Amino acid sequence: MKRYEHYIFDLDNTLVDSRKGYEEAFIVGFREFDIPYDPELYSEYIRLPLSQIFSQYHPNSPRKCKEFVSAIMEIYDETCLNNVRLFPDAERCIDRLVKEGCVLGIVSNAFLQQITDILAKLRIDDLFVSVVGRDRVAFPKPDPEPVLLCMSEMSATKENTMMVGDSVNDVLAAKGAGLFTALVCREGENVTCEECDMIIESLDEI
Repeated sequence: MKRYEHYIFDLDNTLVDSRKGYEEAFIVGFREFDIPYDPELYSEYIRLPLSQIFSQYHPNSPRKCKEFVSAIMEIYDETCLNNVRLFPDAERCIDRLVKEGCVLGIVSNAFLQQITDILAKLRIDDLFVSVVGRDRVAFPKPDPEPVLLCMSEMSATKENTMMVGDSVNDVLAAKGAGLFTALVCREGENVTCEECDMIIESLDEI
């Protein structure tokens, strides 16, 4: 595989395993707002905006939608940092790329404070030159705006940058910025993406 000078990563389910924290928040929040929780649909829940999940069950309740989003995020904030962990292959990949002199960045649809808290908890916050959350841009992924901002802060060009994520939104955002993309599918997830350049099962493949 071609070596790049700059690598941009998604966070949740790409670098870090935050399922336990999110799942606790989903279970409690969904129950409070009369939304059925199906653990088989976790990968779908994590990739969709909370407002979109809510509107599928309560399409005419915008005020309650805001309450739902706030409730989920409050519960998540209480549970996430106690449960989040770095995937072993992500730890190896980050260590290898840093030793090779590559410049790393993160683009996530989580809020910036959540991202920085997680990186600090895992003691890897000093390894990323640029960290872009949804509150730093007008349009989050799948729009390319956050990827382009990250590239600007990394002084990267599309020719020397690769993006790695776990969702179609990651791929679409990266493709919109003109980047080579890899989609990581963990634990046998059935994810397909015609737009991505390659599908991998582990970050060791990068």
